[in-house]
Amino acid sequence: MDAAVLPMPAPLCLVNNKNGELSLDPTALAVLQEVAQPLVVVAIAGPYRTGKSFLMNRLAQKRTGFPLGPTVQAETKGIWMWCLPHPQRPGVMLVLLDTEGLGDPTKGDSQNDAWIFTLALLLSSTLVYNSIGTIDQKALEYLELVTQLSELIQVRDRDKDGNNGAEREDEAEDHEFMRFFPSFVWVVRDFTLELRVDERPISEDEYLQQVLELKHGYGRKVQQYNATRQCLHNYFPTRKCFVLPSPLGTEEHRRMEELPEAALAPRFLQQAAKFCDYVLSSSRLKTLPDGRALTGRGVPVPFPTALSTLLSSYVEAINSGRLPCLQGAAAAMIANENAAAVAAALEAYAGGMRGLSLPTEPARLSAAHGEHLHEALVIFQQRSFRDRDQEHQRRLMEQISTEYSRLQEENNAASRQLCKALLAELAGALDTSLSRGAYAQPGGYRAYEAERQRLLEAYRQAKGKGPKAEEVLDEFLAERRAEAEAVLKADKALSEAEKQLEDQKQQTQLLEQQQKATAERERQLEALLADERSSYEQNLRALEAKLQAEAESAQRELDRALEAKLREHSELLQHGFSERAALIEREMEALRLEINSNKKHELTASIFNTVRTACEFAIALIQSKSRSTAV
Repeated sequence: MDAAVLPMPAPLCLVNNKNGELSLDPTALAVLQEVAQPLVVVAIAGPYRTGKSFLMNRLAQKRTGFPLGPTVQAETKGIWMWCLPHPQRPGVMLVLLDTEGLGDPTKGDSQNDAWIFTLALLLSSTLVYNSIGTIDQKALEYLELVTQLSELIQVRDRDKDGNNGAEREDEAEDHEFMRFFPSFVWVVRDFTLELRVDERPISEDEYLQQVLELKHGYGRKVQQYNATRQCLHNYFPTRKCFVLPSPLGTEEHRRMEELPEAALAPRFLQQAAKFCDYVLSSSRLKTLPDGRALTGRGVPVPFPTALSTLLSSYVEAINSGRLPCLQGAAAAMIANENAAAVAAALEAYAGGMRGLSLPTEPARLSAAHGEHLHEALVIFQQRSFRDRDQEHQRRLMEQISTEYSRLQEENNAASRQLCKALLAELAGALDTSLSRGAYAQPGGYRAYEAERQRLLEAYRQAKGKGPKAEEVLDEFLAERRAEAEAVLKADKALSEAEKQLEDQKQQTQLLEQQQKATAERERQLEALLADERSSYEQNLRALEAKLQAEAESAQRELDRALEAKLREHSELLQHGFSERAALIEREMEALRLEINSNKKHELTASIFNTVRTACEFAIALIQSKSRSTAV
């Protein structure tokens, strides 16, 4: 099946939801896998029939797109996707996800609602929650599924890590969710209240902060009251609120996409524009916890990548009854992406080397190897990430080494074949004269030697013989040594002293040719090793820069998480929740330790491993080539 062409003219269903079973739509998934740019993913969730699709169309800057309906029947089923160039950020793709409404009475499956909400949360960099009226207890009850997230998602695979200290594990995961979760925007539709507290005007964000304030106490009712509010504080690094009045200034709701802008209430349009501007300008790229920006791009099976890999992993886990594992899904995606990086880099190297016509001179083969090795390393470094122990880099270098060795063998074989054929052709006249007995007479050796020297001169002047030119000539002269001795002995015109002198000349010539062949091999080996050292030095510099960038990206994410915790800590202290603030303080201390560790050790260790890998490979290469030369 051919993937649809970007940009998308209209949304596609990405996740089907039929009979409580989730499945990925292959057409929409193929579109996502075409996206090579970084992604800003905005998902919207909320009760059914609250106008979510209208807001998504406004973000797309379109009048129509996601379906809107005028009745109580929910229009959106599953999760629909629309990929569009980001209107404010060149080179970035805006991915809009419109989700099936929560609480649809025709479905009657709260667990299914929870999975749809969970997928929207895990895929997005900004999650918009859309509700009607006010943020009251009823509105928060719709969001009660937030309290289930620790039961629906796990940061790491507990089956592999064991179940010891499960309670401490849950507590640790609760605060780690913040590093995986998106920013949170609450949009309250048909809002009719005044934003005032004690006659003092308040902002929309202050309104949200006020309704999310916790109650003191430990009773069951207090815990129920605080549960959703506490989770919103714990899980989402930033929280923002927008209130929108009724779009028509009345309670009458019609198809808003069919109405002219002038028919909509000015205050509604103003607030909708404010919402869109905030979401488009402030939504971050979709990243991994270390700050690595994701794309939707895929390569041929078996290497689907990035966001598409995460989505496939999550849906597979849900359908199989397992909990989506954040670190496990990320690790699988990283392994697939790094394997794809190896494959792409190796193909670039092999494709470039296929352009050579063999046999070729060793210097040209070595230069081409260096050029295409550099190209392959650039491709690998651009596409790979978090290859902490250099496993994939080492695999790439081993495969390139194997491919280069194979090409050298092919070049040697082609050179040997060409040189033998050339010598056979040049020796034709000599062999004809020998078969006719032309040299079996007095003075025959002088004629034989003159013809042989013409042969050698013609051979040496021939171009494009490749790396085995001197070696094949050495073998040729050695093979015809007995022939030359026979012609020399048969020449009655030469004295014994002259024959001894000519024989010594023959031996000297053979020795000189052996030395030329040996020197030829040594020069080729030295050039090859010099080229390899240069390539590895370039590789090391590029890897250092890449590791530095990855460490800085991870540092930014850790700083962002710490900043969010500092805000939460301050709010808790301000409202007298000293015990909860003490828990946050412990989480902040753990983050500070991780930040210091990242600064001091991660880059140094990674570079050390990289240097060690490069040195081990270079040493192995030198030893291998030295053994082959000795042989």
